[in-house]
Amino acid sequence: MRSLFLLTFSIMFCSAAVAQEESTTPAAATADSDHSDTSDKPLDFWMKKKLDYSTGILRGLSMGDFAEIEANANKMRVLNKVEGFARSRFEGYRGHLRSFERMTDEVIRQAKKENIEGVTLAYHQLTVSCVRCHQSLRETE
Repeated sequence: MRSLFLLTFSIMFCSAAVAQEESTTPAAATADSDHSDTSDKPLDFWMKKKLDYSTGILRGLSMGDFAEIEANANKMRVLNKVEGFARSRFEGYRGHLRSFERMTDEVIRQAKKENIEGVTLAYHQLTVSCVRCHQSLRETE
């Protein structure tokens, strides 16, 4: 179990570091200022916010800070509901939203139990749900 935890943690850490680096580029920074209404913002807006919260969860995992994990997962859950309302017109998207919500709830549940392995597994499953959703969105474009 420990080797699975270390492998998963390493993969997530590298992914989060790359995503954080990409989100600080000048082009990405100006994308947010081009739109005033959240329902008109590009996918980048939602993705950046989710990456911020995801990084917070990962930071909490690495430090054993369950309060930080729970706080960031709760923010992600609220953002997911708002995004779902704004983007519910995409076919098949609701199923991905439900999956994402279930995994976020599991991260929160495991953080409340202070179960590091449980949070790690739920976080991994949350990441898988993100990848699947983005694959689906790319296929419909």
